Amino acid sequence: MIKINIEKLAERLTQRLFKTQNLTYIEMAKIQYGISLILGVIIEFTLVYAISLILGFGFYTVVIMLSALFLRINTGGAHCSTYNRCVTFTAVYFIPFAALAKFVDIHFPLEFKVFTSLLLYFIVLAIVKDNKFYRVIILSLVGINIFLFFANSIVYIKILFLVSIGFTLQAVMRTTLGETIVKIADTLFKKAGI
Repeated sequence: MIKINIEKLAERLTQRLFKTQNLTYIEMAKIQYGISLILGVIIEFTLVYAISLILGFGFYTVVIMLSALFLRINTGGAHCSTYNRCVTFTAVYFIPFAALAKFVDIHFPLEFKVFTSLLLYFIVLAIVKDNKFYRVIILSLVGINIFLFFANSIVYIKILFLVSIGFTLQAVMRTTLGETIVKIADTLFKKAGI
């Protein structure tokens, strides 16, 4: 297995990009941290998207993962102990739900998707209730979802259905259950040599 060392890559990139700048050690460390976060997300997203694209549900994965990322930016969540385990966990966690979302999208009526979305949004709302910004976002999405249902806007309902899945998957990572899932997965991945 290829070991990805994001920190080392970010360090080299920071040194090359800013070697002519007169920056303090702390400023360089902040830049390096930001670059490592951005690189980590890009690499992780690209790998998981490529796998799901090959499997035939890339669109579903993209919308679900971007939605989860939007929520994760300010709410945080559980983490694996290494970057490689994080990438593996992300693939194992998101790809099956993207496949399930495609199945539901193809085989279930619009009403089911709207009802499921609303249910998932209220679950997320219960988890992130302490965050005013996300409360407003989620309640807005609930209103938009209901409006789109009555407007019979199939494409946008499909997207909001996927967004609700992404939000839910990320919201779970803020809970004790999410932390437990990540710890178990991390231990299993470590035993598997990842």
